Amino acid sequence: MTDVEGPSNESGESSKPTSKEDKESHLTGIYDLVAVLTHKGRSADSGHYVAWVKQESGKWIEFDDDNPIPQREEDITKLSGGGDWHMAYICMYKARTVPM
Repeated sequence: MTDVEGPSNESGESSKPTSKEDKESHLTGIYDLVAVLTHKGRSADSGHYVAWVKQESGKWIEFDDDNPIPQREEDITKLSGGGDWHMAYICMYKARTVPM
């Protein structure tokens, strides 16, 4: 079967490499958490949004307005929310690849 992007493999994914990185690695189906957007407050009409981002070095940074604060990875899992604590609103993941 052929589509606009090129031939597909059995899983329906395009087998046509789109960049040098794609030619040297492939997806594993495993994803790593790389960022979380949280809301702190009791309603959608009030509160505050904060971004928590994992750096290439593996360290997490909390971006609260113009005040970046290093965080421990263990603290990221506590972003479940409730009352006046941060609730994970949007979670962003990056696909893990392995070399071919």
